[in-house]
Amino acid sequence: MSRTLHLHARRERGMVLIISLLLLLVVTILALAMFRGVGLENRIAGNVMDKQRALQAAASSEDYAEQWLLNNVAISTPTVCSAATFTATTTIPTICSNQLATSTDAASALVVPWSMSGSAVGFSYNPLTTGTTTLFPVSTTGGTDEYYQAPTIYIADLGTDATYANAVDYQLDAWSYGGSTGTVAVVESVYQIRYIATGGGGP
Repeated sequence: MSRTLHLHARRERGMVLIISLLLLLVVTILALAMFRGVGLENRIAGNVMDKQRALQAAASSEDYAEQWLLNNVAISTPTVCSAATFTATTTIPTICSNQLATSTDAASALVVPWSMSGSAVGFSYNPLTTGTTTLFPVSTTGGTDEYYQAPTIYIADLGTDATYANAVDYQLDAWSYGGSTGTVAVVESVYQIRYIATGGGGP
């Protein structure tokens, strides 16, 4: 009888070892999955941050374009824009009489970089903040707080508004990369300027 008990004890010890090894394997797999999930979450957070940076740069450029248009519309004549209109030495935006969506090679404002006849179009917006430091630091290798390319603006004269005879509509498009070409934001708005006649007489 003691022999039978001894055999049962050995079998139970063998089962405990197998169950312990299986539990250890399961815990190891769960730990590895958790660490992998943390790495994935960090990459997702980085991508979301880069997307927000691209969007903020494009929106900032569009805000500049709206302010520039308001201040310069009276002294700027719309011209038919082409790649030759926008050079590296261009220092101010241009009001174009041709719309971006119908003039680019891709026939869309959503396909960037914008091009006409194979050459880039749009005003590159990257003002100096201090000395030689630009608002959007550019680096094609990426990095903290760097952009793959400076944001680009395109202003188009849409003509007289259909509702208000004394108003002219303008379409403003801007786009920006984040830290790489894999992250891009395109923003667009229609800006209306109304002209009001005022009397020139005295009292």
